[in-house]
Amino acid sequence: MPPEVGSFDLFPRWLGFSGYNKRYMPSVSSAKPKVQKRDRLMGAIFSGSKTMLVSFGRTFYALWLQITGLFFVMFTVIAASALVRQYRTDHFADHRRLSATLAFAVVCAWFGVLSFVKAKRMRKS
Repeated sequence: MPPEVGSFDLFPRWLGFSGYNKRYMPSVSSAKPKVQKRDRLMGAIFSGSKTMLVSFGRTFYALWLQITGLFFVMFTVIAASALVRQYRTDHFADHRRLSATLAFAVVCAWFGVLSFVKAKRMRKS
């Protein structure tokens, strides 16, 4: 049976939902205590597991930030040693190489510092 024009029903009867009957709906207080205890136990287990997983996730994310920060700092040290080597060989005669190496060093240093600052903020919260 199609719905009437202009009427809106969240669960229309033609989909097979006929509503509920208050006579057959049990009240909250008629639930068995054993079921309530089991539900409370499952809720407590779920809540504890969620808290533990969030804590582990934050810890591993802070560790990930520190490891990536360490890699960026190592790339910065490598770029700085390349700059020193370039200065000793030809006193920065190749300006393109100087600017590329300097830009790489600055970007890696910024990402390294930013990663460690973000990891520190993660540990505080």
